[in-house]
Amino acid sequence: MSPTISEIRAQFPSITDNFAFLENAGGSQVPKCVIEAIHQFYLEDYVQIGGSYPHSQRAGNVVENCRLFMNRIFNGEDLGYVAIGQSATALMNVLGNAFRGVLKPGDEVVISVANHESHIGPWERLQEIGVVVKWWGVDPMTGLSSLDDLCEIVNPRTKLICFSQTCNIVGDNLDVKAVTEIGHSVGATVVADVVAAASHVAPDVASWGVDFCFFSCYKVYGPHMAALFGRKEKWAELTGPNHKQLPIKGANKFELGCLPYELLAGFLALGQYFSFLAGEKSTGTDVVSRNTIERAYGAMREQEQLINQAMLGWLNSRTDIRILGITNPAGDRHPTFSFVHNRIPSDVIVKAVCDQGFGIKGGNFYAFRACEALGIDPETGVVRVSAVHYNSLEEIQRVCASLENVLAGVTL
Repeated sequence: MSPTISEIRAQFPSITDNFAFLENAGGSQVPKCVIEAIHQFYLEDYVQIGGSYPHSQRAGNVVENCRLFMNRIFNGEDLGYVAIGQSATALMNVLGNAFRGVLKPGDEVVISVANHESHIGPWERLQEIGVVVKWWGVDPMTGLSSLDDLCEIVNPRTKLICFSQTCNIVGDNLDVKAVTEIGHSVGATVVADVVAAASHVAPDVASWGVDFCFFSCYKVYGPHMAALFGRKEKWAELTGPNHKQLPIKGANKFELGCLPYELLAGFLALGQYFSFLAGEKSTGTDVVSRNTIERAYGAMREQEQLINQAMLGWLNSRTDIRILGITNPAGDRHPTFSFVHNRIPSDVIVKAVCDQGFGIKGGNFYAFRACEALGIDPETGVVRVSAVHYNSLEEIQRVCASLENVLAGVTL
């Protein structure tokens, strides 16, 4: 049986009844078990790994177990390795640079306009070595991506397809498997950004067949770092920037310097929260199973469906705003809602709502290209209300009432 919303919220020390965190697409809150694990690591095992003494061995176990946990979140166990980095931006720059060694002038790279800039810049810069960039556009009104449009630009010269499962201002849920099949039909490598999706649905590289896939841990209820899955054979094709004297082990040739072991301890402890969501007891020591992870995400989805219905109900009631993404409450989307008003600037709306006890945000959210394709000035951008499963229906109703009052009261 899934826990109640009250039981879920009780797991997060930062959540109170007075302030509503509704900027979760920028970074989620952290459950108590994650905080305690980081604290405990600092107290007991804050040492370098690779030693023969107990503290170092325990720290080494944390690193390996966290890699395993991350790989199970990707559903990539036995299929590939996970590289850990400071951020998704950092990992994509490392990966993009690695592809300079395998691509040649005239090769084509398809880049989705719906990407965060971290998943555009590293690939766009490949033009410096003669690679040809092809842009996969979006619907100019909704921001949604079309597989038909992708098929029109993919050809035998396509070597890479770089796209996002979810655009962080649209909240869509693109069919990753279908995109991968299109890419593989011409022999292309497919790189999927699931940063804006992994706080809502579990990645599934085994089912999708995708070659590389990455998310930001701080948007999946953990600390600030990121994880990049790659298939074994795909890692093997690339040369990483780590020290040449190091033995190649998994994806460590793409990890520069020491990893943040204390943060890995915290993210590993997230498995305890997943067990809680799945209705299971956790020992706190074992790496949770893929089945537990899937059940936890199922519980998240159950809560988020209520949020989608409430938020889209209010958005659809307005005739003076433009909603990005799917507007049908029964549609397949995540509770990341962006809109623009036909008269009031986004920053004016956001400031007024935040003054009433809500954490929402406005702007382009590094989706510069998507904003431009939608005819939205990236400087002012959109109003974004982004929820996750720990947000209550009452919070959504309150923010809708606040928006209603703000839109009625602003005079320009």
